[in-house]
Formats: sequence, C-alpha cells, structure tokens
Amino acid sequence: MANIKCIDVSEWQGTIDWKKVAAAGYSCALLRAGFGRSQTQKDKEFENNVKNAGAAGVKLGVYWYSYAEDKADAVKEAKACLSVLKGKKLQLPVFFDMEEASMTKLGKTKLTEMAKAFCDEVIKGGFRAGVYSNPNWFSNYLNYAELKKLYPIWLAQYYKEPQYDCDVWQYTSEGKVGGIIGNVDLNIIMNEGLIETDKEEIKTFETALLQALLRQAYAQGLTKTFVKSVDDKYSELMDTALVECGKSLGYKNPDSKLDLKFISELEHQINVIRIQKETELKAQLSAEKAKLLGDVNGDGKVDVKDATAIQKQLAGNK
Repeated sequence: MANIKCIDVSEWQGTIDWKKVAAAGYSCALLRAGFGRSQTQKDKEFENNVKNAGAAGVKLGVYWYSYAEDKADAVKEAKACLSVLKGKKLQLPVFFDMEEASMTKLGKTKLTEMAKAFCDEVIKGGFRAGVYSNPNWFSNYLNYAELKKLYPIWLAQYYKEPQYDCDVWQYTSEGKVGGIIGNVDLNIIMNEGLIETDKEEIKTFETALLQALLRQAYAQGLTKTFVKSVDDKYSELMDTALVECGKSLGYKNPDSKLDLKFISELEHQINVIRIQKETELKAQLSAEKAKLLGDVNGDGKVDVKDATAIQKQLAGNK
C-alpha cells in the first residue's frame, strides 16, 4: 500500500503558501476546479493554486462539485470543468464530487449513470476521471462495484481505516498543514499508480542514463567523443559517440542503431573491457608485490634461488 500524503483545497483555504505545503511532505494535491454547469463557477483560487502548487513541485489533480439533476446536466458539468482545465497538465485524475444532499432523491441507478456520463466526457477531453464520495453514498446512492471497475475511487471516510477499496482516502477534514491557515482535508493516495509521471521527466531521466553510459564507453576506449551532461538533453555529441560505439561493436550501419539491444550490447562490452583491465591490473600488482617480497626471478616463489640472485646482484655479478 502506498502512503503518499495529499491535501485537497478550494477557495475556502484562501491564499496558500505551497512551498511550505511541499516542505511539510505533501507531494500531491487535489484542487477544486469549480462546481455546477458553467465555467463561470470556477473556484476563485484555482488559477493561483495551479500556478503556485506546480511551481513548488506538487503533483495535481482536481475535483468538480456536482449539482446535476440528470445525465445531460452531468455532461454539462464535465464540459464546464474541461473548459476550466484547458491548456493545463494534471498528474492525478479529475474527480466528480458527488455528495450534494438534494441529489439523493434521484436514486442509485440514475446517479450512477450521471457519474459515468461525467467521467466519460472528461476522458474524451483527454484527462483521467474518477468519482469522489462517502460510504453512505457508495452504499445507498451509487453502484460502487460498477464504478470501481471503471474509474478511480476517492473515498471520504473519517475513520481509522477505509471501509471501501479506494485509490485515495480522505481521512480527516481537520488537518493542520504549514502554509495553510485553518483546517484542511488530508488524504492518503493508496494507489501509487494513480500518479502519472510527466513524460518529459521520463525522457530527461532516460537521456541522463544514456549520457552516463556513453561516458563509461569513453573511459573504456569504445568512443573518442566525451559526452558532457548538458541539462540532460539529447545532443549532437551523443549522436557522434553512439556512432563510434556502434563501429566498436561491429555494426555495419552504426548510425541507425539506438534500441534496447544496442544499449544492452554496449553495456556488456563496457563491463567486459573493465573486467579485463581490472584483471590485468591485479596481475601487475601481484607481480610487483612478489618482487617486494623477494621473488626476484618471478617464478611465484620466494626461496634459495631468489636469495642467491640477490647476493649476486649485490656483488655486482648479474
């Protein structure tokens, strides 16, 4: 089970010092984007929270509070949410917040269909989607089993442990976090896979690893080009070094090879050369050590023959 600390906030928390939030160990946050059927109902602090939380390195998802009365309304709410999210990147899903008491009269079947309508519209808009509610709703007003199969679940239950299998567990509304005045909802992300890693971060990480491998290849003489780490970006130097490595490995068209097989063979050859050098160095050190111990003739033994040779050397008879 993951144990990733997360807060959820809205305009009611006022201006937040996100650097302090991040320093307090909260690496994720779910922001209220708005509510209802119009983008004019955007949360007043949403833009500030997106900007400042992102700058502090906090990974973000959002929620949209629902007042919908039917599927058509749910789709309108999804479209309003999408208009607010236009141009933004999220690492966590968009959650449909279903807890409005006036909606319970609609019944479990209709409310479940509304949740699916909202989520599916959000997914069509390019985001992941999930459902937020509490045990009462998941038991009496929503088909939990059906929704759990389709979407991530965010459960609000202020208890010692969640009573439903969930991806995010909101366990208190009375949390205290540095950088936030007053109470704040605290959550635990139970499913670490819910956090989407930025594709650019992956690309940067992979490039940095390739640069490190090419520097090892240079150290072992497989390439004449030394690749510096320059902001972890792919460079012409890397292209040159890769071609040289390809030639060293015997590739006929080395400029067309940059796949897992090539990388694996390059890493293997680097290790082979390194081991050979280490073996040769150990042998050399052993020979020097033997001489220091008196093995003058180099036969691996220190005996009378060595003593005789030393005496002759001292006497000037070589």
